Amino acid sequence: MKIVNDFLVGAHIKLTVNVGEETLIPYYIVLHYDAANNPHSAISWMLNPASQVSAHLHISRYGVVTQLASFAKKCWHAGISSWDGLTDLNTYSIGIELQNDGYEPYPLIQLSTLRSICETLVATYPIKEILGHSDISPGRKIDPGKHFPMHEFKSLVKSEKIIDK
Repeated sequence: MKIVNDFLVGAHIKLTVNVGEETLIPYYIVLHYDAANNPHSAISWMLNPASQVSAHLHISRYGVVTQLASFAKKCWHAGISSWDGLTDLNTYSIGIELQNDGYEPYPLIQLSTLRSICETLVATYPIKEILGHSDISPGRKIDPGKHFPMHEFKSLVKSEKIIDK
């Protein structure tokens, strides 16, 4: 996989208007589940201006990737959040929604696609850490949930990578 001009090559593109004017500083990848029973409803919701919700990518349980915003744009996926002394993690993170209800296992094709994307993002941007929504909004959010193998994804970022804030 590769990224050209802040877009993932090969992803379906459906641009949302639910983005900020600010330029994103991607220090983190934040993983979510969409709680939807099909990918179309989650994507439609993030494209709807009334939702005021967005993410950079959506990955269906079949591994189909839809990009909803440039990786250089601030998306509205984190809500009230903080991590490592920063607040408003929307400003500092790439948001990825996974089709899952939080109670089901994640399919291998979906996890394999996510792994390739995370490896590409880590190689392209100054990513310090891969986090779950539950990490940055404890007590408020539980995604990506107990069935997600977070330890495998956290290990994709090398701990010796130093980034100035």
